[in-house]
Parts: sequence; C-alpha cells; structure tokens
Amino acid sequence: MTTTQQAPTAIEMSKTIVDQISQAVASGGDATAARAALADVLKNQGGAVAAAAAPAAPDPGKLVIDREFVTRPNGEKYILRKVGGHTDIAMLRKARERLRPVLLYGPPGTGKTAGIEAAFDGDDLPEGERGMYTVPGTGDTSVPDFVGGFIQLPGGKYEWVDGPMLRAMEEGKVLFIDEVLLVDPKVLAVAYSGIDGRGEYRVTDNPERGVVKAAPGFFICGAGNPNAPGASMSEALVSRFQIQAYVGTDYKMAKQLGASAKAVTSAQNMAKKQTEGAMGWAPQLRELLAFRDNEADFGTDFALRNMVAAAPEIDRGQVQDVLSRTFGIQKGVTGLKFD
Repeated sequence: MTTTQQAPTAIEMSKTIVDQISQAVASGGDATAARAALADVLKNQGGAVAAAAAPAAPDPGKLVIDREFVTRPNGEKYILRKVGGHTDIAMLRKARERLRPVLLYGPPGTGKTAGIEAAFDGDDLPEGERGMYTVPGTGDTSVPDFVGGFIQLPGGKYEWVDGPMLRAMEEGKVLFIDEVLLVDPKVLAVAYSGIDGRGEYRVTDNPERGVVKAAPGFFICGAGNPNAPGASMSEALVSRFQIQAYVGTDYKMAKQLGASAKAVTSAQNMAKKQTEGAMGWAPQLRELLAFRDNEADFGTDFALRNMVAAAPEIDRGQVQDVLSRTFGIQKGVTGLKFD
C-alpha cells in the first residue's frame, strides 16, 4: 500500500524557512539563501502568509555597563540602576546617540539629577566627552535663561552673552533642564527646535548672532516632579520627549550608600503609608543620605530629630510615630529645634 505524503502548505514552508534564518543568525552564519527562499514563497502566495511567517523584530539586547558606580563631578558615587532591563546611564547615553530626548520624572530627592550627571559628566567618560550645561527651572525662568542676552559693561556699553542652550549647541554638549515641569510652556518653546531634531535656533533678540546650529553631540534632557506646585505636563512638552521614565527611591541603593537599615526601613514604611493615602510625604534618597551624614557627624538622636523637622507639618506626627517604633524609642522623637 502506497501512502501519499501531503505537500507542505505555504505557511508551513515559510515557518520552516524562518527557523532556518533564525538558526543561521544565531550561529553567525549566512542567511542570504534562506531569506531569498522565503521571499519566493511569499511572492508566489501573493503575500497572504506574510503576517504569519514574518520573523519577529530582532532584540537589540540589553545595554549594560560593567561597573557598580560612577563618580559625579561633586565627588559622590552614583550607583548604577536598571530601567527597562538596561543600565540607566547606558540607556541615557544611547538616547543621546540616537537624539531621543529623555524626561525623568518623580518625587524630589530620588536621584534624577544625579543620574543625568553620572551619564553625561561621570568619571568613566573620556575627558573630552564630559560636561553639560544646566538650566534650573522655576516659575520665573525666562527665555534669556536659555539663550542669553545683553549685559551692561562697566563703560556703559552692552555686550551679548550666550546662554547655556546656545553654548551647549555650539559645543555639542548636553543641555539639562532641571525641574523642567515648573518652566512656563511659552518659555520652553525656545528649546523645542533642539528637542524635536531641527538642531538650530535663530536668535531673534540679537539678529547679528543669527542662526546657531547644533554640533554633533548636542542633546536635551529634563527632570521634574509632576506633583510639585505649579508643575505643568503640557502635551506640547511631553510629546517631544521620546523617552519618559519614572524615578523612585531605590532603597537598596540607599543601604549601599551607607544609610542605616533602620532609617531605610522607616522610609519604606512611610512610603507604604503614602501609597495608601495615609501620608502625603515620605523620605526619599536625598533625606536618607542626609540622615546618614547627620548620624555620622552628630549622632542618631540628632539625625532622627532632623528628619522629623524636615517633614511637612501635616505629616510630622506620623513621621514621629514611625521613627519611634522602628528605632525603639519609648519617649518618642521630637523635631530638631533650638532650646
């Protein structure tokens, strides 16, 4: 008895060839012939099986940096963190290479600015690649804070002085807008040409300065707290940042940087209460590092009382309670004050 073998369908053929392509790529071999065969199958079937047979987009792999920390310009260590499976400063540097503006947002004191400084001004970078310009954002930040303006000289004459944005453009450096969400959106419009890829700015306040073009390496990134009074997450602004990442406090990092286990536990307990809506404030990385330094210089009691004093008045009672319980202080912790 003779058995007739059924010819494979186009989809089956396509899947087989896709497997061959994947194996060739994985082993570093040549997949040209297999790709050509796949194209013939799809062509003969009028493209009907394209969606079912097309190989998945290649995974670029994880961006990692083989070191534990980077030293910032102020001498402090920044311990590398993970974001989306990638090392954070590796992601930031790749974003700069690809000209994809980054916005880091989250509570104050969680390490947003520290991460930006580590990425673009860290000690692991060659000397010529270090350096960035910063615009501190407030509700009073104006256009001249970005582009510069005329200043009066001792003799009474006026001279044009470039602002940080123009200097960063011409030098191919990073422009970091700290607390970017506090800046008036109308003022931020001056940076849009740098954010959205046009790479040039016409200095309207000084026609003789003309058009400033961005040198290779120019990049804009920002950080901010969306819950700060006066913060604005305007669509025009947010849509221009192609990468947006939330930054919270890394309690493991706080311990690695020397914060005491009890202080970190207290902060975690308060953060849980904050998430549940029972508190409006919880210590972040900045407060934990301040506790570390104060404890080393002035003692634990001083550091505890300082943390209570630093808390918003409305949350101070709960801060006292959490600290007293965690540190086992029966009489409670009072805020730091002059006797």
